[in-house]
Amino acid sequence: MPATLETLGPKASLYPEARVVLHDDDVHEMSEVVRYLTEAVPQLGRERCVAIMLEAHRLGMATVLEAPLEHAEGYAERLLLRGLQVTVEAA
Repeated sequence: MPATLETLGPKASLYPEARVVLHDDDVHEMSEVVRYLTEAVPQLGRERCVAIMLEAHRLGMATVLEAPLEHAEGYAERLLLRGLQVTVEAA
């Protein structure tokens, strides 16, 4: 029986989730990273952006957000354009 929208299961299977990961670098000041995160992903809020920056600084990487793949790629592009090191991974 061929797959149809009804047999494919929940929406999540149609829109795979991805994770945007920020990597620590020695180039940007901490305040710059917070500002860039706040500009690129304003719905996170400044307090959450500070927490993400600190986690990346301490552990070498931090999850910025999880979203459908196309959205995650868009957020990653915004951060890359600001010079931050980010990757997109399967969630």
